[in-house]
Amino acid sequence: MAVQNTAPGQDSRDPRHAAAPDDEHASVIRHEERLVINREEEVTGRARLRKYVVSEPVRQEVTLASEEANVVRTPITEEERQAFLDGRELPVGEDELILYRTEPVVQTMRVPYQRVRLVAERVERTEVIEETLRKERVDIETDERPAH
Repeated sequence: MAVQNTAPGQDSRDPRHAAAPDDEHASVIRHEERLVINREEEVTGRARLRKYVVSEPVRQEVTLASEEANVVRTPITEEERQAFLDGRELPVGEDELILYRTEPVVQTMRVPYQRVRLVAERVERTEVIEETLRKERVDIETDERPAH
């Protein structure tokens, strides 16, 4: 392709009107395509909080205690021995021991313990966009003939 500088109204294919090398510079403007990538938001779904009640069995160990009466035998004191030998009567009477035990007392109580909120968290990802772009190239052709 010959690059020529033509005046308005002149035929660019006519070699008589071709620009001389010393005239104005011949030029063309190259163009190329570039990617313009924009983003748009779209609704992808909804998230809701819904509170409801479920029942689940709970097993918890608790230690309980109870008292039992045990007979403890001890040797008599020297005073008690002497009283028996002297013929005195041994004191008669009763003694009582109160026994206790613990029993579980179970109640349920409702207590607030946690707040649950929904928040939108931005998660970014990278995608590769592939596209074919066109570019203009410029080649230079000349009609020069080799000198003899």
